[in-house]
Amino acid sequence: MHKFFKISTGIVAFLAALFVGTRPINAQTEKPSALVKVGNFTASTDFLNLSQYFEVTRTIKLKVNFVPSHKVGHALSRDLTLPAGTVVAGNLTSTKSGDFLVPTLQLYLARLSYPLIHQSAPAGYTIDPGAGAYDPQATLKATDKLTAFKRIPAPDFMPGYSHGDLYLGGAQAALSSEETTTASVRVTPDGYLEYMKYDDKANAGLGFMQKPTGLAKITKTDFHDPDRVLYFSHDIKGLKTKRVSHTGLYQYRVTLKNLHDPQHNAGNEDNGIAGTFDSLYRIGGKTYFTFIGYDGVSG
Repeated sequence: MHKFFKISTGIVAFLAALFVGTRPINAQTEKPSALVKVGNFTASTDFLNLSQYFEVTRTIKLKVNFVPSHKVGHALSRDLTLPAGTVVAGNLTSTKSGDFLVPTLQLYLARLSYPLIHQSAPAGYTIDPGAGAYDPQATLKATDKLTAFKRIPAPDFMPGYSHGDLYLGGAQAALSSEETTTASVRVTPDGYLEYMKYDDKANAGLGFMQKPTGLAKITKTDFHDPDRVLYFSHDIKGLKTKRVSHTGLYQYRVTLKNLHDPQHNAGNEDNGIAGTFDSLYRIGGKTYFTFIGYDGVSG
């Protein structure tokens, strides 16, 4: 029993070292089990969004489920191709298999850009996001697939503790029990900024996952807290950007300004409903909110 445990943890350590690479993880995320200030509250990072990020070192195909976007029907399994160099959000952990601890990589592929996902989506289908924000779309245990992913620092363009989805509405919308159905700005791990309007005809949970009104590849990021200045080679339809050049890769820019005014929804401890935190950002002259985690008081 102990012999097997030592061997399996050795494999975990080897893969972890392989994935981490040589660069330090930047201040985009905090270490697990750390205490940080979120507004007037002290929160444990164990309850905040601490996504890890991985670069694909070779082109790889993964099986994922797609669900009907507007009609009623069954999910379809299809190959999603990730080209070498693609950055994905994930979580490297381990699961027990008999007497062994098996390295396991959970991948949050629904957070990737629309152009990448749409290449593999059957007509009229959307990648299955799952029932919650932490549901992975693929879970890998095979060593030949695991070694295709190298751990890297969190990209500077990703808002702190956020999954990259920011919704129009500010503090009032963040604290509302009603689902927001206005507009969204999405920053994807593979380096796109997408602006989308809510599709009220889409099936539940898919309204903000349809074709964006406008999108652009992020060509450069200047990050000086509280501002993340993102640059693009072209404008983004629906989103107010500023033109700063007439040629090249950095013609337009938009600033994601962290207002450092987190909103706390206390939840209901008696009923086991955890409280939540949302960050507020100013983008293109409007205020957006993004879920950053739970308070850990209940639930």
